[in-house]
Amino acid sequence: MLSISTSWNSHLETNWEDWLKQIKSFGLNTIELSYTLNKHQLEDIKELLKPLQIKVSSIHNFCPIPDDEPSERHVSNYYRLSSLNEHERSQAVKWTKVCIDTAKEVGASVVVIHAGTLEWPDDPSSVLLRWFKEGRQYRPEFKKLQAEFIVLRKEKSGPFLQALEISLLDVMRYAQKNQIKIGLETRYYPSEIPNFDEVGYLLGKFLGYSMGYWHDVGHAEINERLGISSHIGFLETYQSQMVGIHLHGMQIARDHLAPFDGDLDLNKVFPYLKKDLIKVIEARHATPEQIKVAVERLKNL
Repeated sequence: MLSISTSWNSHLETNWEDWLKQIKSFGLNTIELSYTLNKHQLEDIKELLKPLQIKVSSIHNFCPIPDDEPSERHVSNYYRLSSLNEHERSQAVKWTKVCIDTAKEVGASVVVIHAGTLEWPDDPSSVLLRWFKEGRQYRPEFKKLQAEFIVLRKEKSGPFLQALEISLLDVMRYAQKNQIKIGLETRYYPSEIPNFDEVGYLLGKFLGYSMGYWHDVGHAEINERLGISSHIGFLETYQSQMVGIHLHGMQIARDHLAPFDGDLDLNKVFPYLKKDLIKVIEARHATPEQIKVAVERLKNL
């Protein structure tokens, strides 16, 4: 199943009827509802699904954007399921359940989640990323900081994983009750949850619940480029539990380009994709022509 995220070429004033008709002109009839949608936009899209014969493959948490309290964070991390602040953690659970309700209403089978972040002062992962962008990844200071980060991350993870497990137990019970799968997504920043080992730990912890692995090609790739984990290692290890994938291009460290644009070779990923896997084009920086070409190349996978 090939789908496209509503994060592509959209903004507050998007005419969703025109947008949906355009993606149909590309040969697509399936979408992923993104975390960039507010309640009004979501309602507009929902009203158009049946008349335009559009299906929803998946929903990216949080959708709709929470509107009960302000947040200084990016909407993709509005609340954190791993937060050590009990109020925030509870809010994250509440709005994930809202997303599950939305998935059930529109007929989506999977809710894709960002599981959380390890938070500590002087987290060096942003420095690693900056040095990588500057081309300093082969210098001794990069290797030294990389090794220090890996040790620090392991030391700091315990309380955040514990908070996340409490959140996920609640979320997974609710998802199971509503027959919705939860897709545990690979993350971009190395201090985010889950890393490679945590994917396996959490899938094992919630074995018997409807949790699966959701691969993001750009997120896995940047962690390989930073020397943290192997991109293909995620796919080789978790292929049998994979429920979906975000496909996009990447240039150095900038992701969410059009698929096949940039320096990321998607061909290395394709052998691991089953025919019935949900494949979502999650490109924010792409022209209509680039999307049309990508659909032609991806639709027969």
